[in-house]
Amino acid sequence: MRPLVLVSLTALLVSCGPDFELQSEIRRVRVLAIRAEPPELVLDPDDGTLPGPMTFDALAVTPDARPVTVSYALCRASGNPYDGRCPGENGVPLADATLSLADPAVQAVLRDALAAANPGGSGEPNPDDPRIRAALEKGIPLFVGYEASDGSGTPEGTERGVRQVLLRSTRAPNQNPGVADILWEGASLVGPLPAGKQEVRFTPVLTEGSAEVYEGDEGPRTEQVFFSWFATGDGEVKEFRSQEPANGVPGDPTSKYETPANPQRVTFWVVARDGRGGVGWLSREVEVGP
Repeated sequence: MRPLVLVSLTALLVSCGPDFELQSEIRRVRVLAIRAEPPELVLDPDDGTLPGPMTFDALAVTPDARPVTVSYALCRASGNPYDGRCPGENGVPLADATLSLADPAVQAVLRDALAAANPGGSGEPNPDDPRIRAALEKGIPLFVGYEASDGSGTPEGTERGVRQVLLRSTRAPNQNPGVADILWEGASLVGPLPAGKQEVRFTPVLTEGSAEVYEGDEGPRTEQVFFSWFATGDGEVKEFRSQEPANGVPGDPTSKYETPANPQRVTFWVVARDGRGGVGWLSREVEVGP
């Protein structure tokens, strides 16, 4: 084994020790999900009506429930959205967490994105160009950068990232899924849960119509909704991800959780994603013990 590979492997093994942060753990400022409403910018293919505003809502959390502020920017199509400069010099700030096509700066980014979808065009995007129409039917990705901060100025108090949304021409726009409840032993999770490292199982309940039927490449498909599970405290989420069965693909939406050894108050979050940009979530705060 080459030395560089050995060093990298050793670092990875060390990082997996007792202080390694699991995806399901909340030890710092975390953005567990960002929901766009609506979940995509839709152009009406019949009359060319422009999309209305899109608003963003972040599930930004901390171990001790301290407040977190989140700012957003539409990343310019000419740059790399993942280079850390959006929000910043490579982004158009989105006031009130809203992406509005009434903003000339937003219009300029959309023109650049449309032009990039037709690199052989004249430069000024033409919605009647067959290549532009094909790109819009598939969906043109736009990138929204975010920065979440608790105001402490520390690395643990800040998280930056990027959320992708689509600009799409369709008569059947996607909708966000919703989570109606979290069940424990067949009833709504209200606690108290047993302390002492006891294994319990949670079941998410989607709101009616959350798993939509849409037209896929091979015909009608039902969204396969995926779940991510998070918790504060000293317990452990044993199954970070779970999923609903759909289209003949098996799935089990439930998740196992090992309770803390000692009594404490724990907050749980479950995030639902439909695989097409739709996001929803629900939280529960319960006592563990005595």
